[in-house]
Amino acid sequence: MKKLVSLLMAATMCASLAACGGSSASSTTSTAASTAESSAASSSTEAAATSSDPVSGGEVNIPITDDPTTLQGWMVRNTNETTVAPAIYETLLAYDSTGIPQPYLLESFEGDPEALTYTMVVKDGITFQDGTPLDADAVKWNLDYYKENGVLTGSYFSYVDNVEVVDEKTVVVHMSSWDALFDYGLARTCYICSPTAVEELGPDGFNETPVGTGPFKVTKWVHGEGIYTEAYADYWQGKPYLDSVNFKIYASTATQQAAMEVGDLDIMYLTGDAVTADSMEANGYTITNSSIPDSGHTLCFNSKADGPLTDVRVRQAIALAVDTESINAALLSNGKYGTSSTQWAVSTSGEYTDIEGYGYDVEKAKSLLAEAGHADGFDLTINFQVGDFAKSVCQIIQAELGEIGINVTLNQIEVANYANYLGEWEGILYHPMGLSNGQYSQIAANMIPGARFGSETFLHDDKSVGLISEAIVSDEATLKKDMAEVVDILFQQNVELYPVSIIYGTAVINPKVHGGDINAGQSKHADWHLVWKEA
Repeated sequence: MKKLVSLLMAATMCASLAACGGSSASSTTSTAASTAESSAASSSTEAAATSSDPVSGGEVNIPITDDPTTLQGWMVRNTNETTVAPAIYETLLAYDSTGIPQPYLLESFEGDPEALTYTMVVKDGITFQDGTPLDADAVKWNLDYYKENGVLTGSYFSYVDNVEVVDEKTVVVHMSSWDALFDYGLARTCYICSPTAVEELGPDGFNETPVGTGPFKVTKWVHGEGIYTEAYADYWQGKPYLDSVNFKIYASTATQQAAMEVGDLDIMYLTGDAVTADSMEANGYTITNSSIPDSGHTLCFNSKADGPLTDVRVRQAIALAVDTESINAALLSNGKYGTSSTQWAVSTSGEYTDIEGYGYDVEKAKSLLAEAGHADGFDLTINFQVGDFAKSVCQIIQAELGEIGINVTLNQIEVANYANYLGEWEGILYHPMGLSNGQYSQIAANMIPGARFGSETFLHDDKSVGLISEAIVSDEATLKKDMAEVVDILFQQNVELYPVSIIYGTAVINPKVHGGDINAGQSKHADWHLVWKEA
């Protein structure tokens, strides 16, 4: 099977290089050589950055693959939206480099489990891009509006009872039950919007010209072309160096790479595309991987619909037939851009649980299928969102499952239609679960009854649901103990979820662009007001 993976990977690399004009024989360079070139390129870039002071002016252009579905802060979710949002919006809390939420638009954030309250104090001197002050009333408006209308309100706001304004700067969130992970949800989602702009423009008008507290303000959205911004001169952390950060539509990685090479783009984001990243690094571009894992690419089983997948032995057989180690070695440059894991956390994470996993064992997989009454195999659909990495992985898995007699049909879903699959799907959904807010938060938000994701497909067994419910109302020690057991149930015992790759977000950056720690912590995020560009 390792030979099969290598052959499929070779075909993928050839196709990628052909699409990019065969620009780089260096993409086949050894890992050691690539690392040396990376170090040299990084040293060169650092030297250039330190040889001159930041300059003001200019623009940075970033690609998106299509029009965002929405720019309403309370609805932001898909890849194109999360590329645009960090330049124009901010959140009350933000993740530090280790993935722990810290006050951002707030001076302080304090939880009181006995009183079932979270108290937050807003920083002074922050205004929205329309001049509206960020005060306690604006924070309450946002939290209330998100609870009523937010795309992930069922996941992250289900225990919010009401929001109280105490004084001009102080807000108290009253919980119906304790939620020890509420801060993780606030840091991941709930982009803070100007209440004035929403009320004056209406939700549809606000969608076209959104107003946040971020360093760049949307000036126009030319549908089918791009989204254009200008620097917000009164930004609370200081006027940005750049005049604008723009987001232009380039539908494929190949067209994005070509645009980078002629100077039409300055930053492009990749997920699991080692071929392009290695090639561009060798050609002098700066490569930055996020310290916080971006996504956990996961086989999500419909374990409830009539058919073979209702039998845990079939799900175990599929796990045993998928060679994740070889897939990640081949597609992610031997761990440079991501790794395999038994769960939605890497081994260095404080949320990692020591579970056995399944490894790769074709004969055992065949035996389990026979034991389950499927010695001759069966037909299976794997659904995945359009993307080069996802397609490559799913093609490899299609071939691997064919080795044990399972005939796989691949269903590629366009980004705009992907949300329609999140509640229920046929067979398996290959899902890039966002991991910026950590494993525990994602499990607590998504693996309970009432959550949108997998609402009709996951088992939601009494034990795991009970443990999740207990964990989020408990102290840290109980939280870790209970969630470790939940991880074992979901990923090991029930095999409802089977991770293929844990991927770090990768940014390819024009060497003339400096500052702002682009993509250094959370994927696609930066201190945008500190980013500058050589003339």
